[in-house]
Amino acid sequence: MRKKQVIDAFGQADQYASHAHLQRLVADQLAHILPPLVHPTILELGCGTGFLSQHLRHRWPESPFLCSDIALPMVQRCRSHLGNQNPPLYAVLDGEQPPLPPDNIDLMAASMVFQWFGDPSGSLARLHGLLRPGGCLAFATLGPGTFREWQTAASALRMESGLPAYPTAEAWQRAWPTPGQAPLREEVITVHHPSGLAFLRTLRAIGAHQPAPGYHPQSAGQMRRLLRHWENGEGLAVSYAVLYGVFFRDSLAPSMKIS
Repeated sequence: MRKKQVIDAFGQADQYASHAHLQRLVADQLAHILPPLVHPTILELGCGTGFLSQHLRHRWPESPFLCSDIALPMVQRCRSHLGNQNPPLYAVLDGEQPPLPPDNIDLMAASMVFQWFGDPSGSLARLHGLLRPGGCLAFATLGPGTFREWQTAASALRMESGLPAYPTAEAWQRAWPTPGQAPLREEVITVHHPSGLAFLRTLRAIGAHQPAPGYHPQSAGQMRRLLRHWENGEGLAVSYAVLYGVFFRDSLAPSMKIS
């Protein structure tokens, strides 16, 4: 049920590209730390409208490239935005369980996707098996501390926040089957909104308004009260704790730091 809700939400997000400013910034940051691979076979998970896809195609224009998303409308939007020059292949795939042969991918990339996984640890083990020896998974996802202002306001009013329990950096590293090959760093990005209502509208516009599983939404009155408590007269700030990982399948991979 949760996965279907996520698919429907992103499928309906036809204004995603014009509202997903944070997602564009994170994709740009992730592109800067991609490893120096030579003619890799590439799989992108959760392509969205193509923020990271553009970087991948530009850097490796001749590489085999499968661009995928769990929502068909997102795949269609990505294809439309990238155009017909050096086009990748497109597919609708569940990033948690892509039905692909093992040992076949050199570079797997995913920007702002893993926070939607229902089984992060198990998914990471499955993705590890798709990589060739020396292959790499490069990703950006949300970590603990994301929406901390929302959490603080909800706690002060003794309300449930509805926020997911995002895995820590250490949890992602422990889940990776190749010990010692999982460098990761965190960046906190603050986004300002003119009001709480504007923030909620942005989440809905990009399809990212799904709460944690089992959460019972607040009433309209409770939501207005929470937003009033959060706002300070000058709009509000929203923190995103973004984790960037570059995980290699085995010890043949070059040592590298994420900076």
